[in-house]
Amino acid sequence: MAQKDLRTLIRLHKWALDDKQRKLGQLLRFEAALYNRKDLIARQYAEEERVANENQTAALTFGAYVEWYIAERDRVIQAIEENKLEILKVRDEILDAFQELKTFEITQENRDKREKEELERKMGAVLDEIGLNLYRRKKSEEAELQKKPASSS
Repeated sequence: MAQKDLRTLIRLHKWALDDKQRKLGQLLRFEAALYNRKDLIARQYAEEERVANENQTAALTFGAYVEWYIAERDRVIQAIEENKLEILKVRDEILDAFQELKTFEITQENRDKREKEELERKMGAVLDEIGLNLYRRKKSEEAELQKKPASSS
């Protein structure tokens, strides 16, 4: 029976699939944070540029800010690209894990169905045997009843 039951293996694969889905959720949240960071530094850049255009003193440090902005923007873009690759990898892992889980679930369902059919077949055979025995007993009793009145006369 232990060899035929895949329920423990199914639970294990469900847990692994859930773990991969949690990891994907974390990656998607990280991706959103990176896009938010990219938007934030773009807005900060626009503000710094506006201030530098209005104030000569601020304009003196704007060059250094532009260098920092370009480096930070490139770092964020690189992180977004790396994160996208990781997301694709995890999605593939999820797909594989789901297919494997479904294979085990379908196999277990088929085994359960065959087991149920076998049990129903055995129960049918037992009920047929009971019915046949009852029929034989009834015929035997009827035959005895027919013999008794005939021998009494």
